[in-house]
This record gives sequence, C-alpha cells and structure tokens, in this order.
Amino acid sequence: MLHSITRHFGPRALAMILIVMTVAGCATLPPAQPTRDLQAITGKWEGMLSLRDGRTLPATMTIKEDGTWEFLVPALSNPGPRFVGSIAIVDGQYRSKSDTTGRAATVTLHAGDGKRVLGFINDDGSSSAALKPAQ
Repeated sequence: MLHSITRHFGPRALAMILIVMTVAGCATLPPAQPTRDLQAITGKWEGMLSLRDGRTLPATMTIKEDGTWEFLVPALSNPGPRFVGSIAIVDGQYRSKSDTTGRAATVTLHAGDGKRVLGFINDDGSSSAALKPAQ
C-alpha cells in the first residue's frame, strides 16, 4: 500500500501519512470522511507542520465557522509565526488558501474509532500538516 501511495502521489504523501499516524498515535489512519460542510472541521487543532527542508515544527490552527483560519507556528519567523487564510468546499473537497503566502492546499478530515485527524498538503509540496483536536 505504501509503495502504491508513493508511486501515485509521491514521497510527500507518504511523509504526510507517516506524520499523521504519529500525531494521531495510532497504527492506522482513520478513514477519510466525505466533505459535507465546514462545521465538521471548525475548532482548534494542534499537531505538526512538516516543511520541504525536513523540519517538523509544532503548530496550532483555529478554523472558524465561516471557513477563515489562523495557523500559528511559533518556531517560524519569516514569514511566520502567524498565517491566515480560508477553507472552502470545492469540487467535493476541502480547499485551503493562505492569505499570508498565497499557497493553496488540500485538506482531508480522517475520523473513526474516536480519533480525528486533519491533514493538509500544500499544492506546491512546500509543507504538509497533521493536526488533531486540541485538548
């Protein structure tokens, strides 16, 4: 399965899956959930941001009911540590756009067995994130 993911989506997707599995603290990732509405992903999330240069940094994200979000990465200073943007449902999936960097991303909610993981993969491969609901 991992070989198939790497072949089809590339090594960034494999890295994202491994980060998500680590953050979620589970051996397998819960199933991806259908994109229905923004309410399913609103709230405060925490986890790790993985950068193209290999760094993995703690991050938090707050998503409001209108889809606007704030992403905080305390260890970044240029252009961080605060990023803002919005999420919308486009062609049946969550799509995010950063007002800070201009980058777009695909967002996927994974949920099952009492676990929820929100995964982000930037279209340009510059970063990905795996977040779980904040405690």
